[in-house]
Amino acid sequence: MSVLPPQDNGNFIPEKPSSTPHFNPPTNSRNSKRHLWFGLGGIGIGTVIGVSIVGAAVGINAAVDDSRESAKAELIAGAYATCSLDTVDGAELSPDELSITISGAGKYFGPETSDVYCIGEALGMPDSVTSRMGHTRALDGTQTADWDVFSVSWTYHPDDGLGAIFEYTPTTD
Repeated sequence: MSVLPPQDNGNFIPEKPSSTPHFNPPTNSRNSKRHLWFGLGGIGIGTVIGVSIVGAAVGINAAVDDSRESAKAELIAGAYATCSLDTVDGAELSPDELSITISGAGKYFGPETSDVYCIGEALGMPDSVTSRMGHTRALDGTQTADWDVFSVSWTYHPDDGLGAIFEYTPTTD
């Protein structure tokens, strides 16, 4: 037991220990490297899990984007069917079902202008484009508009009526 030394000015001064602490380093060199192997194993497992999660997220996002694009492409054929254009002269769905061509709208030999507006509404065409179509003159030439993943180009001539091509135009990243 150690006895408290005399106090100087009220401060306690501990005695120096009589022996130094004894530490035995590991004698087996294999045991001393074990923590490195566990650490490297943990890093490897963490990397594999991280890459798997990122890869799955990218794959899921790509699949969702593809399904959205596919669904939007199907809207062209859906608009054609919704507006009952399959029996209308001057309205044609392309073989790949990615565009609708209208010829002579508003004339006795073509679809009604309301059919053109029906397609635009089914595809979510902005009202400003509908208005531009209604105000197009022969002198204006071919007009175009784009929205979402669709585009339309149109012309008007008093003798030929309104001609329009509605197209699916996928986004390119």
